Amino acid sequence: MTKANKNLKISAVGDISLGDHPVCVGHGMRSAFSRRGFSILEEMTECFEGADIVIGNLETVTSDVGLESRKLASFEMRGNPEHLRFLKQVGIDALGVANNHAMQHGEPAFWDTVSNIRKSGMDVIGLEASGSTNVHVISHGGLDSHLFNVSLRPEEWAEDKDSLPYSNRQDHKALLAEVERLRANCPGFLICSIHWGLEFLDYPSTRQVEFGRALVDAGVDVVFGHHSHVVQPVERYKKGLIFYSLGNFVFDLWSDSTKQTLVANVELEIGEPPRFSWVPVIIGNDFCLRVADQATKKKVDSLLSWERFQEMKDKPATEEEYVRRYKVEESRFRYSSYRYFIRNFFRYPPGFLIQSLARTAYRRLTGT
Repeated sequence: MTKANKNLKISAVGDISLGDHPVCVGHGMRSAFSRRGFSILEEMTECFEGADIVIGNLETVTSDVGLESRKLASFEMRGNPEHLRFLKQVGIDALGVANNHAMQHGEPAFWDTVSNIRKSGMDVIGLEASGSTNVHVISHGGLDSHLFNVSLRPEEWAEDKDSLPYSNRQDHKALLAEVERLRANCPGFLICSIHWGLEFLDYPSTRQVEFGRALVDAGVDVVFGHHSHVVQPVERYKKGLIFYSLGNFVFDLWSDSTKQTLVANVELEIGEPPRFSWVPVIIGNDFCLRVADQATKKKVDSLLSWERFQEMKDKPATEEEYVRRYKVEESRFRYSSYRYFIRNFFRYPPGFLIQSLARTAYRRLTGT
């Protein structure tokens, strides 16, 4: 991408799933896109107007390689490659693949996903390249700015965790050293898309805040975080900007907190702190994205407020307490999934319904 202006305008969104969530198999995102097509995203087109680049986190494999269409474990969290064109059509330019679902259906399906993204006209960020993460170069006004994507989440699916095809980083000190090298070779702005933190909490941990600030100290201008599935605050730190979590963007989760989201808009100018704004968005019960109504806008604005986070009276004092709170939220989410399943049992294909019940029973009996 080349543009004459030295300023750089970036729009970013959070987690994108084109597949059916395990609790929504048969009526989730893959199914919705098959029925509704581009209408799911159509209202978002105007949100990306004026951006030089639009980025998002692709949270699911989007490949039919290895698909056994009647097997629940093979079908869930797997997008239809043809539906990638809708993301391109709405205006997304680059998708990150460094996340904890990247390897869910094996490495051949991962690489096919990468190929499918590129065939759809979008770029891929988050691939491992000779011990370093790949960098997407944005040329503007005689400058080259760099965009990179990493995951701090533990790998869940691959047997060989030492040679992953995407940029997984468990050594934080090594990552900061890597960022310093990226900064040294970046004449323009350095933008980081990062999969980190814990799910369902609408605020970051103390450790996460420390690391987000360390990324800025190492040379990152803007951090776009994701993974929590809910919106978390944005912090202006020194001359950098940290969105701790953009929440979901295209996803078939059912709780209200996971349906409140945003489009983040950032303008970067040499020598100036980042300017930013956002468009509050709501994911409807039909999974269609719409600019939020006033009530949802107030909620999203509050979730993004750094002052809200600073003034929390019961803010976790330790990482252990933060993890305990996550486990409480995880338990609530699990029981809400049971309630959702019961209310919507008639929407499941019979074969998937039987497999889902059997798997749930097995997990309850074995504690896995």
